Amino acid sequence: EQRKRSLHEDASQWESRLAYCQAVILETSRLHPPAYTNYRVFDNDVELDGCTIPRRTRVYMPLANVHADERNFVRPTEFLPERWVRRDSDTGQWAARDYETEQEPKSAMESDDDPEYVPAANPRNLFAFSDGARKCPGYRLALQESTFIFACIVRDLTVHVREGLVLQKRKKFMLAIPSEMPLIFRKREWNETE
Repeated sequence: EQRKRSLHEDASQWESRLAYCQAVILETSRLHPPAYTNYRVFDNDVELDGCTIPRRTRVYMPLANVHADERNFVRPTEFLPERWVRRDSDTGQWAARDYETEQEPKSAMESDDDPEYVPAANPRNLFAFSDGARKCPGYRLALQESTFIFACIVRDLTVHVREGLVLQKRKKFMLAIPSEMPLIFRKREWNETE
């Protein structure tokens, strides 16, 4: 009954209640961006580290490399949705982190006193949907839809990896779908009290 009621709640509350699910989507897109590269063409000559890049030069940005750089994300190879959310001290609920209002992130060296500490991620370092004037116009919609679908899957299904599966990324211009379904989905059994 509560599950049925939750489907009819005010939709404006979904995003705040699904903050951790959204963090999982953001972290997944950081580690596995939907496109492997992005490029820009410079309108003017640009000097970068003493090197002049002439105008009309096409410059490629390998997104996975940017997202795996320690200058952009602390502990970059780890899957840490907590870099995007924190527990609210008053409510105990997950809430989006605000990089601008939190302290400067600790370096990996400074986090020795608290190995569980994960600094807030700078959203400007996430380029899964590009950034700036050329950012994907459907970014917010894609993030909201992905978050909601992920939450529904987790709520209604159990997900298992097929035994013996070795999943390998196939690098193409965009992520390629697997040749076979590596996951097994089963309908979640609910008790009457849930």
